[in-house]
Amino acid sequence: MARATRFVDVAQTAVADSVAVPSDLTFTVQIGHVWRIGSIAATLVTSAVAGNRQLEVLLQDSADNIVGKYIAGAVQAASLTRVYVFSPGHPQETGFTNGLMLRVLASELQLPGGFKCRVYDSAAIDTVDDVLTVRILNEDMVE
Repeated sequence: MARATRFVDVAQTAVADSVAVPSDLTFTVQIGHVWRIGSIAATLVTSAVAGNRQLEVLLQDSADNIVGKYIAGAVQAASLTRVYVFSPGHPQETGFTNGLMLRVLASELQLPGGFKCRVYDSAAIDTVDDVLTVRILNEDMVE
């Protein structure tokens, strides 16, 4: 297997349906590749629409079966910008420190081709004006 460590950006990997909802992004691993996830960093900018947003990371296989789920330890209210970092070895924080929350991911997390990583507001409070930016640091291995 060839290996290359790189950042995965929305413009490179988001599937078509995730572009229509800016607070619900899905990244699909290319067939013939395996991603070893180092971290998932997400910034959620919420609109003035009242309600508590709940950021989640959902891992699915190619048939959309859930193989992993990670939930932020606190909700995010309206008109705020918060940063979430999911990574192996992080604590399970239940609150924000200066707008940042650290959450744990499984170590040695690998997603084969066709698997998906969905990062989204599961409460879906404002699917038009809430904006989520996601960066995935991964080792991209070509089979």
